[in-house]
Amino acid sequence: MKYENKGLLMDWQNNIDKVAELTKHSPVRTAKKSRLSDLLNTVSTGKIVGAKERKELNKKKVILTSNSKANPVIAFLECLGSPEQLPAFLAQFYPEMLQRVDYKRACSVATSNILQMPSGRGSGASQAVKNLFVPANKFDPWRADKKLMTDVWQAVNLIAVNQVTGHQIAKEPGRGIYVTKDLIMDMLEHPEKATKTKIANALVLMRVAGAIHLAQPDELTDAGLKLTQFNNGSKLVKSHHLYILGDFNTANFDLASDNFNLNLNTPISKTMLIQLLGEKVASDYFPDLHSGIGKKEIDFFMTLKAQKGYTNEVIISAKAAADSIVSLTGVKDRTARQYTDQVCNVRPIEMEKMSKCEAKRLGYVLGGYKDTKPAEKLIVPTSKEALRMCLEKLAGKNDKLKKELKTRMHR
Repeated sequence: MKYENKGLLMDWQNNIDKVAELTKHSPVRTAKKSRLSDLLNTVSTGKIVGAKERKELNKKKVILTSNSKANPVIAFLECLGSPEQLPAFLAQFYPEMLQRVDYKRACSVATSNILQMPSGRGSGASQAVKNLFVPANKFDPWRADKKLMTDVWQAVNLIAVNQVTGHQIAKEPGRGIYVTKDLIMDMLEHPEKATKTKIANALVLMRVAGAIHLAQPDELTDAGLKLTQFNNGSKLVKSHHLYILGDFNTANFDLASDNFNLNLNTPISKTMLIQLLGEKVASDYFPDLHSGIGKKEIDFFMTLKAQKGYTNEVIISAKAAADSIVSLTGVKDRTARQYTDQVCNVRPIEMEKMSKCEAKRLGYVLGGYKDTKPAEKLIVPTSKEALRMCLEKLAGKNDKLKKELKTRMHR
């Protein structure tokens, strides 16, 4: 077994004396801890779960198993069986850690959301959920981002159970969470796979779907409202860190999947959100996002799509596309390159940026780009017609390539 004491902790109610011995501690050291992660970083978590532990250079503890290291919160909850066990467990063995009034409800909401996550390809999840969270196979080009989306969703819910003490910040019990990229990073199962940029972009996709949303003033308690602004020198500045945690099963993931490709390296344009959701909704629920691509850039790419979007020929080089955006809008070259990435992130445009080497591997016709450098970035069409022609060109190639193309076609 991964953790020696997992069976004992899963049935802790019938093993009070044994678990009390494992959790023996000095209340003086734990009384002022407000988060579960702080508690587990202070007590002998390795002893509790039945594994070795080690503190990293950042002074945060990790639990060691035979072939990996684990986040203490995730390891502890795996042994406990469910976040719903936390309120009773903490009250029994760490009574000095006072629980906020809606903590039990927060643990219930988080447990439900984590259980609602699809377990695999055969989970019966909608196509939109599969597009964002479930790798089709090991050849799925979005496999890494889908796994990170799953990890971020779990982390968002673990933030709710991690905050043990404090005040209820949302009027609806258990739904209010204070989110930062650092707090999410602390709750990830695989933080080494994440960057703050990817975390931020994953959150935006979840916000578009309504799985979480930026808390509005009328949804917050007085304690919550106090957290919506902070002093920056001599003036008050708005803080966009308070969110309302929704339910996974009622989120509209089609809205995110139908309109955006899964590319966690590229931010979604605020302008696109205005077009999709309306100016008021975009302003109220996404005040932290900035403009980005607009109608001029989209029209330019849609013209290219009409000309070359339905064959397997390269449409344009990424550099030429960025230069065209500079000419159209007058933005700086760096901004134009980001706009190009954002355009390719809009799913109905059906384009993707990739290296010349990758385009050739997938069966695209290079045409006038044959003699460019292998790392040259090209914009290629991803319409079903274009991908079908790529598949026909690769008819005699290996199965891996064909499976990858079929995954792209059936997304």
